[in-house]
Amino acid sequence: MNNICVLQLDTKFPRIPGDVACRETFSENISLVRIKNAFVKNIVSSRPEDKQFVKFKTEVCVAKEKIITTSCGFTYYWQNKLNSLTQSEVITSALCCLNDQRKIFDDNQILILTFDEKRIRNVINFGSVTPFKGHIGGLTNNDELYKAIRNDSDYFSFQLVQEEMSRMLEHHLKEKDIKLLILECTNMVPFKEAFKDFFEGKIIDILTLINERIPGCVRPNFL
Repeated sequence: MNNICVLQLDTKFPRIPGDVACRETFSENISLVRIKNAFVKNIVSSRPEDKQFVKFKTEVCVAKEKIITTSCGFTYYWQNKLNSLTQSEVITSALCCLNDQRKIFDDNQILILTFDEKRIRNVINFGSVTPFKGHIGGLTNNDELYKAIRNDSDYFSFQLVQEEMSRMLEHHLKEKDIKLLILECTNMVPFKEAFKDFFEGKIIDILTLINERIPGCVRPNFL
Protein backbone atom coordinates (compact mmCIF):
# COMPACT_ATOMS: atom_id res chain seq x y z
CA MET A 1 0.00 0.00 0.00
CA ASN A 2 1.16 3.52 -0.76
CA ASN A 3 1.81 6.02 2.05
CA ILE A 4 0.24 9.03 0.34
CA CYS A 5 -3.13 9.61 -1.31
CA VAL A 6 -3.68 12.82 -3.30
CA LEU A 7 -7.27 13.82 -4.01
CA GLN A 8 -7.09 15.84 -7.21
CA LEU A 9 -9.59 18.26 -8.69
CA ASP A 10 -11.07 17.32 -12.06
CA THR A 11 -8.77 19.55 -14.13
CA LYS A 12 -6.52 19.29 -17.17
CA PHE A 13 -4.07 22.16 -16.62
CA PRO A 14 -0.49 20.92 -16.29
CA ARG A 15 0.58 19.32 -13.02
CA ILE A 16 4.32 19.66 -13.42
CA PRO A 17 7.06 18.16 -11.23
CA GLY A 18 6.99 19.98 -7.91
CA ASP A 19 3.18 19.94 -7.89
CA VAL A 20 1.61 17.68 -5.26
CA ALA A 21 -0.59 16.10 -7.96
CA CYS A 22 2.41 15.05 -10.08
CA ARG A 23 3.83 11.58 -9.45
CA GLU A 24 7.35 12.74 -10.36
CA THR A 25 7.32 15.04 -7.31
CA PHE A 26 7.67 12.07 -4.99
CA SER A 27 10.40 9.52 -4.40
CA GLU A 28 7.82 6.79 -3.84
CA ASN A 29 4.56 5.69 -5.40
CA ILE A 30 1.44 7.65 -4.51
CA SER A 31 -2.27 7.09 -4.97
CA LEU A 32 -3.69 9.80 -7.22
CA VAL A 33 -7.48 10.02 -7.17
CA ARG A 34 -9.31 12.41 -9.49
CA ILE A 35 -12.55 13.67 -7.97
CA LYS A 36 -15.05 13.61 -10.82
CA ASN A 37 -16.67 16.98 -11.61
CA ALA A 38 -14.79 18.75 -8.80
CA PHE A 39 -13.95 21.82 -10.84
CA VAL A 40 -12.04 24.93 -9.79
CA LYS A 41 -15.20 27.06 -9.90
CA ASN A 42 -16.87 24.74 -7.36
CA ILE A 43 -13.97 24.62 -4.89
CA VAL A 44 -12.21 28.00 -5.12
CA SER A 45 -14.81 29.86 -3.12
CA SER A 46 -15.30 31.53 0.23
CA ARG A 47 -17.53 28.55 0.93
CA PRO A 48 -16.83 25.51 -1.27
CA GLU A 49 -19.99 23.70 -2.34
CA ASP A 50 -21.46 21.15 0.07
CA LYS A 51 -22.04 18.64 -2.73
CA GLN A 52 -18.32 18.74 -3.44
CA PHE A 53 -17.60 17.93 0.21
CA VAL A 54 -19.60 14.72 -0.18
CA LYS A 55 -17.28 13.61 -2.99
CA PHE A 56 -14.14 14.24 -0.93
CA LYS A 57 -15.75 12.63 2.11
CA THR A 58 -16.41 9.46 0.13
CA GLU A 59 -12.77 9.15 -0.95
CA VAL A 60 -11.39 9.97 2.49
CA CYS A 61 -13.52 7.27 4.06
CA VAL A 62 -12.13 4.56 1.76
CA ALA A 63 -8.50 5.70 1.62
CA LYS A 64 -6.07 3.66 3.75
CA GLU A 65 -2.86 5.61 3.13
CA LYS A 66 -1.05 7.25 6.06
CA ILE A 67 -1.45 10.73 4.59
CA ILE A 68 -4.41 12.03 2.60
CA THR A 69 -3.92 15.37 0.90
CA THR A 70 -5.53 17.40 -1.88
CA SER A 71 -4.48 19.33 -4.96
CA CYS A 72 -6.28 22.52 -3.89
CA GLY A 73 -5.68 24.50 -0.71
CA PHE A 74 -9.27 25.76 -0.62
CA THR A 75 -10.28 22.34 0.69
CA TYR A 76 -8.84 23.63 3.98
CA TYR A 77 -12.43 24.81 4.55
CA TRP A 78 -13.24 21.14 5.28
CA GLN A 79 -10.02 20.24 7.13
CA ASN A 80 -11.52 19.40 10.51
CA LYS A 81 -14.49 17.52 9.05
CA LEU A 82 -12.37 15.41 6.72
CA ASN A 83 -9.76 14.66 9.37
CA SER A 84 -12.45 13.40 11.74
CA LEU A 85 -13.57 10.76 9.21
CA THR A 86 -10.41 8.67 9.13
CA GLN A 87 -7.55 7.24 11.14
CA SER A 88 -5.20 8.56 8.46
CA GLU A 89 -3.86 12.09 8.74
CA VAL A 90 -5.57 14.55 6.42
CA ILE A 91 -3.52 17.53 5.26
CA THR A 92 -5.79 19.48 2.96
CA SER A 93 -3.51 22.47 2.55
CA ALA A 94 -0.31 24.23 3.56
CA LEU A 95 -2.65 26.34 5.69
CA CYS A 96 -2.74 23.44 8.14
CA CYS A 97 0.48 24.87 9.57
CA LEU A 98 -0.94 28.33 10.21
CA ASN A 99 -2.17 27.93 13.80
CA ASP A 100 1.17 26.54 14.97
CA GLN A 101 3.18 29.12 13.02
CA ARG A 102 1.15 31.97 14.53
CA LYS A 103 2.57 30.92 17.89
CA ILE A 104 6.06 31.61 16.51
CA PHE A 105 5.49 34.57 14.18
CA ASP A 106 3.32 37.65 14.51
CA ASP A 107 0.60 37.88 11.86
CA ASN A 108 2.35 40.84 10.24
CA GLN A 109 5.41 38.63 9.69
CA ILE A 110 3.43 36.06 7.68
CA LEU A 111 2.68 36.25 3.95
CA ILE A 112 0.34 33.75 2.29
CA LEU A 113 0.42 33.43 -1.50
CA THR A 114 -2.77 32.15 -3.08
CA PHE A 115 -4.85 31.92 -6.22
CA ASP A 116 -7.60 34.20 -4.88
CA GLU A 117 -6.76 36.62 -2.08
CA LYS A 118 -10.25 37.63 -0.95
CA ARG A 119 -11.78 34.18 -0.96
CA ILE A 120 -8.93 32.50 0.88
CA ARG A 121 -9.06 34.97 3.76
CA ASN A 122 -12.66 33.95 4.36
CA VAL A 123 -11.69 30.28 4.22
CA ILE A 124 -8.83 30.86 6.70
CA ASN A 125 -11.03 32.71 9.16
CA PHE A 126 -13.96 30.29 8.93
CA GLY A 127 -14.45 29.07 12.46
CA SER A 128 -11.25 30.74 13.66
CA VAL A 129 -11.30 32.15 17.18
CA THR A 130 -8.72 34.79 16.28
CA PRO A 131 -9.00 36.06 12.68
CA PHE A 132 -5.78 36.11 10.67
CA LYS A 133 -4.68 39.73 10.14
CA GLY A 134 -1.47 39.03 8.27
CA HIS A 135 -0.58 39.53 4.62
CA ILE A 136 -2.14 37.66 1.70
CA GLY A 137 -1.08 38.00 -1.92
CA GLY A 138 -3.13 36.66 -4.81
CA LEU A 139 -2.75 36.21 -8.53
CA THR A 140 -4.26 38.80 -10.85
CA ASN A 141 -6.66 38.06 -13.71
CA ASN A 142 -3.87 38.78 -16.20
CA ASP A 143 -1.34 36.37 -14.71
CA GLU A 144 -0.41 33.35 -16.80
CA LEU A 145 -0.99 30.88 -13.98
CA TYR A 146 -4.33 32.44 -13.05
CA LYS A 147 -5.60 32.13 -16.62
CA ALA A 148 -4.37 28.54 -16.91
CA ILE A 149 -6.19 27.51 -13.73
CA ARG A 150 -9.35 29.52 -14.29
CA ASN A 151 -9.70 28.45 -17.94
CA ASP A 152 -8.40 24.93 -17.29
CA SER A 153 -5.89 25.32 -20.12
CA ASP A 154 -3.68 22.41 -21.09
CA TYR A 155 -0.59 24.63 -21.37
CA PHE A 156 1.15 27.50 -19.62
CA SER A 157 4.58 29.04 -20.00
CA PHE A 158 6.83 27.95 -17.12
CA GLN A 159 9.20 30.86 -17.71
CA LEU A 160 6.43 33.46 -17.77
CA VAL A 161 4.82 32.08 -14.62
CA GLN A 162 8.21 32.07 -12.89
CA GLU A 163 8.78 35.72 -13.79
CA GLU A 164 5.29 36.78 -12.72
CA MET A 165 5.47 34.85 -9.45
CA SER A 166 8.83 36.37 -8.56
CA ARG A 167 7.56 39.88 -9.30
CA MET A 168 4.47 39.24 -7.20
CA LEU A 169 6.49 38.06 -4.23
CA GLU A 170 8.96 40.94 -4.50
CA HIS A 171 6.02 43.35 -4.55
CA HIS A 172 4.47 41.88 -1.41
CA LEU A 173 7.79 41.83 0.45
CA LYS A 174 8.38 45.57 -0.01
CA GLU A 175 8.51 47.51 3.27
CA LYS A 176 7.34 44.51 5.25
CA ASP A 177 9.11 42.36 7.84
CA ILE A 178 8.07 39.01 6.37
CA LYS A 179 9.65 36.02 8.12
CA LEU A 180 7.34 33.24 6.89
CA LEU A 181 5.98 32.55 3.41
CA ILE A 182 3.13 30.04 3.07
CA LEU A 183 2.30 28.82 -0.45
CA GLU A 184 -1.38 27.97 -0.17
CA CYS A 185 -1.77 27.38 -3.89
CA THR A 186 -0.26 23.99 -4.75
CA ASN A 187 0.36 25.15 -8.33
CA MET A 188 2.84 27.75 -7.06
CA VAL A 189 5.13 25.26 -5.36
CA PRO A 190 7.13 24.25 -8.49
CA PHE A 191 8.31 27.87 -8.76
CA LYS A 192 9.51 28.40 -5.19
CA GLU A 193 13.20 27.69 -5.86
CA ALA A 194 13.55 31.12 -7.49
CA PHE A 195 12.04 32.76 -4.40
CA LYS A 196 15.07 31.70 -2.38
CA ASP A 197 17.25 34.06 -4.45
CA PHE A 198 15.72 37.08 -2.69
CA PHE A 199 13.74 35.73 0.28
CA GLU A 200 15.74 34.38 3.22
CA GLY A 201 12.84 33.53 5.50
CA LYS A 202 10.99 30.27 6.06
CA ILE A 203 8.89 28.78 3.25
CA ILE A 204 6.13 26.27 3.95
CA ASP A 205 3.97 24.50 1.38
CA ILE A 206 2.00 21.30 1.09
CA LEU A 207 5.13 19.29 0.20
CA THR A 208 7.11 20.40 3.24
CA LEU A 209 4.21 19.38 5.50
CA ILE A 210 3.91 15.95 3.88
CA ASN A 211 7.67 15.39 4.03
CA GLU A 212 7.70 16.24 7.74
CA ARG A 213 5.30 13.34 8.33
CA ILE A 214 7.05 10.93 5.98
CA PRO A 215 10.70 12.03 5.71
CA GLY A 216 12.21 11.42 2.28
CA CYS A 217 8.93 10.92 0.46
CA VAL A 218 9.34 14.15 -1.53
CA ARG A 219 12.27 14.45 -3.93
CA PRO A 220 14.85 16.81 -2.35
CA ASN A 221 14.88 19.26 -5.28
CA PHE A 222 11.22 20.08 -4.57
CA LEU A 223 11.72 20.93 -0.90
